[in-house]
Amino acid sequence: MPTNTDATKDRLCSALAINCCQFGCYIQAKPRCDCCHSNDDWMGKLTTLAPDLKLRNVVMPATHDSASSTISKWTLFSAVGLCQNTSIYEQLKRGARYLDIRIGGTPTSASVDDVFICHGILKGGNFGNVMEEVSEFLTENPGEFVVMEVVYVNIHEMPPEQRLRVFQLMESTFGDRMISQEDAKTWFKVKNVTLGTIRQKSKNILLLIDDRICNFTVNGKLYDDKTVAQEFGCHKNVHFMTNKWHNTQCTQQLLKSNEQFLNDVGRNEKVLVNSQFVLTPMPPSGVQDAIKLLTGVNSLRPVSLVRQLYKKDVLEKFVRDRGGDNWNLVLLDFIDLCPQFVRFLIGLNSPRTLEVLEATLATKDGDEVGVKSAAKELVKRNCTLYLLDFQQDLGLAVSEGTLHLKYKFDDDESVDCVIPFDQDTEYLICDDSFLCRDDEQD
Repeated sequence: MPTNTDATKDRLCSALAINCCQFGCYIQAKPRCDCCHSNDDWMGKLTTLAPDLKLRNVVMPATHDSASSTISKWTLFSAVGLCQNTSIYEQLKRGARYLDIRIGGTPTSASVDDVFICHGILKGGNFGNVMEEVSEFLTENPGEFVVMEVVYVNIHEMPPEQRLRVFQLMESTFGDRMISQEDAKTWFKVKNVTLGTIRQKSKNILLLIDDRICNFTVNGKLYDDKTVAQEFGCHKNVHFMTNKWHNTQCTQQLLKSNEQFLNDVGRNEKVLVNSQFVLTPMPPSGVQDAIKLLTGVNSLRPVSLVRQLYKKDVLEKFVRDRGGDNWNLVLLDFIDLCPQFVRFLIGLNSPRTLEVLEATLATKDGDEVGVKSAAKELVKRNCTLYLLDFQQDLGLAVSEGTLHLKYKFDDDESVDCVIPFDQDTEYLICDDSFLCRDDEQD
């Protein structure tokens, strides 16, 4: 659990009266539940288990402003632009399979070496280095599949020649591993394509772009979205994915808006659906708001907002209770701060059935209460059990005790668990056959 000291540091660094330049000098880096797992090859293992699973039906952790960690913490207002603590490579290792890459250019240069990561006006690291990290990960894990969206932030002007170098760099970096225009015209249809087919074709990255980086001319040749798809395997984003920016810093409004978004488009099988669980810092709308920003009660820092979202009774409960919904891409800030939630999302993909065989509560007074029915009701998609609040989830009269749980997956041998719990305890049971087990960690 984050300590009171963490909260104090966060508030001090959020306060404009103290850290008026909003340097990223303190960024919360400790998750509520410290259970860092390596999820580097989960999709490859899942493909072996369920080759007929459609890509559209896979729940994939996704990261927002994925390369923003390359922005120096000593850049003015860097804390407002930082949305991730870890590198692209580390995010992929943690299980992310969608990357949101924002880039800008240099008006006086045609070189791709002068294309950089950015978030708004803030500049980060070199774009080419990010491509190398993605390529390194995919080389090490050839069974994985990544969706990467490259967005041009046009306040950092990129000349036509430089845009062309960007496309050439992506094509040369990923080559035959990319979903090509021919693939998109023939077998790669989001509605039907399966993990098994993607593996059979030896493909492991779909590159998406936005309108702003297309429609430029070099040496009299027009590079529109059709041309860059044909020549470089970079596809217009709206042809493959839908999403919605909810533009709110209110957690409840964000959840409500996402629920409505999923109701509106969640059954659209023709495109990937990107559910954005991202809180947006808002400027003050009056004197009271200004005072709250000055004192750190409110914050312009995404990391301070995400501390509220990642409380276990907010985002995790919201998604867990809707575990049967048509989730696909789940977009997150600071993926390192919610490792248990990421593992839960990945676990929802298991084709194997979780069966709760026994569930009994033992209180401190020695009483025993059967809670098997309550536990079975919490199993999501027949494969994952996530206890966030033992007392509330199991309908208990006490907040402390010991849960004796017996379960199995399909025809595996049963597993017996003895789980001491209090009001802060969380417990996740998911299919380890395609996730790294605790005893496999470094």
